[in-house]
Formats: sequence, structure tokens, C-alpha cells
Amino acid sequence: MGKKYGLVFEEHEEPVPDGIYLKEVEELCIKNGGPDNFLIEGENLAALSLLKPDFRGKVDVVSIDPPYNTGMDWLNYSDHKYVCKEDSYPHSRWLSFMKIRLDIAYELLSETGVLFVNIDENETGTLLLLCQAIFGERNVDVFIWPKTDPRFDANRVEKPFRDIKIVHEHIFVCFKNHEKTRLKKIMLPFFKDGKWIDIPSTIETIVKGLGTTSSAKDEIDEIFGNRLIFQTPKPMRLIKEFIRASSRQDSIILDFFAGSGTTGHAMMDLNRDDGGCRRFILVNDNENNICRQITYERIKRTIDKEKYVASLKYYRIENNKEDDASLVV
Repeated sequence: MGKKYGLVFEEHEEPVPDGIYLKEVEELCIKNGGPDNFLIEGENLAALSLLKPDFRGKVDVVSIDPPYNTGMDWLNYSDHKYVCKEDSYPHSRWLSFMKIRLDIAYELLSETGVLFVNIDENETGTLLLLCQAIFGERNVDVFIWPKTDPRFDANRVEKPFRDIKIVHEHIFVCFKNHEKTRLKKIMLPFFKDGKWIDIPSTIETIVKGLGTTSSAKDEIDEIFGNRLIFQTPKPMRLIKEFIRASSRQDSIILDFFAGSGTTGHAMMDLNRDDGGCRRFILVNDNENNICRQITYERIKRTIDKEKYVASLKYYRIENNKEDDASLVV
């Protein structure tokens, strides 16, 4: 009778330093017409804390691809640091890390806001329970994303596996209020009359036809000339269609695990398609210089190449300033 259903884990505190502020890095800002988008270099919990006063309840879409807690230490980022041997429960550090950030994401979401979280089998069960605890069980849906597809995988390099080949990941879709929110139709490719065309389609729980891990690396290669410069990107089309399904034309889109900058690229591409004036806020720390060499460079290069009407303000989190800077909503 003493057992209870739900998550049990040891919470690890992450204090946010006093006196932090956002310093504009003028030489990295881009003026190209259109609304200002924001890229913040720094630890994402600090960034979320700084965003909260100005953006609480104003973000319509949060799309994140957090660390999967795989333990791998060869990635661009630290996906191996979320296990503490002293914890009684081995997922505690990762769950604490995610809970603190998802709690703030919940506050930032508008009343009809939607959060998309990519995750693989390492933390699927724990993250689902965490999302249900924060958003409510009725406000969380689970999608399956096939991460392999022969149509997109001409350059795929197969990784060794034992007896079961994992060909999918999950995407959790968390609604601030599912009763008041309806996802719009997305554009999916269909083969008709000897060619591929995009057709408005109701979103389904198995998300096919929007790219794979391999096609995402092809996109990275097209931008940087190096397919392996970032090992875990998501396909631009996948994120673009999620934004289409859940945003208005003037929505604010947030990604606080910005990585290779896919969310910003996807939003700008959607704005060009439908004439929208959505704005993004991307956050990435500069571990291994990812924020400047990859996130920023992707946004800069795609604006130049694709002629997106989009401007960018680049901020870095700094310490010890008497008058804090803030972003203009």
C-alpha cells in the first residue's frame, strides 16, 4: 500500500547566478529586413530565466531536441554528464535537468502553446511521465518518427547493432491546453502522376515523409560542406511542419537546445512560404564553439543563400551588470 505511481528521483539544484544579463554582440547581428530574431549564446537555464519576465505566456511553439542521455562522449555536446553514481535512481540528474527547464517552458507558453520534444529510447519512459506531470496526462500526445527511410537515405551510414535495429524515435507533443488547441494540417509529399507533390494532410501519430537522420546530415553537408560537423541534427522539413501545425503567422518560436539551428532555418523557410512574420528565439551554449561556428553560421548562410527576409540579434549571457538588458517583445 505504500507504493505510488509516478516519478521518483533525486532533484539536483541548479542555481542561476545573480547579476546575469544579455549583452548584444553587434558584430554578429544581421540586418536583412523583416522582424528581429534572437540567438542567445549561453547556458539555457540562465537564458530561460532572463526570458521569463518579457516572454511569459507569449511563446506559441517550443521545439527542442535535448540531450538523450546516451552516455556517449564523442558528440559535439555533453550527452554523457547526466548520470550521478551517488544517486539512488540513475535517471535523477537528467530528470532534474529537464524538469527545471520544462517548468519554465510551460510558463513561457501561451494558452494555446505547444511543446515538441524529440527523444529516443534511453529516456522515453521517464520523460513521458515528467511531461504528463507538468502538462497533465490529457495534454500529452506521443508521435513516432521513423528516422530511416530509403527515399531519403542515399548517403546513410549504417551503425552496428546487436539483434534489434532501432529505426524510430519519439516526439512528445505537449499542449498548454489541448481542449483549446487544434493542430493545423501539414504539407506531406505524395507521389502522383509520376512526380512528388505536397498535399495538405492531417497530422498523424506516425510522422512519415519529412526526412530522416541521414537527410538531416545531407542538409548540414549542403550548408557547411561537411556532413559530420554536427552529428545529431534533425531534418528541417520535420521541424517546419510542426511549426506550421502549431503556430500563427506572427508567433514566437523558441528552441533552447538550438544545436545546429534547424528550428530557426525551418521557421524562416515557413515564413517565406506563407508570408508569415514569425520570430524565433534560439539558445545554445558555446560548448565546442557550437553556437558561433554552427548555430549562428547556419542562420547566416541560409539567410544569404535562400534570400530570407529575416534579421538577427546575437546576445551573449554576461555577469555583473547593474542594469540588465532585455529583449524587446
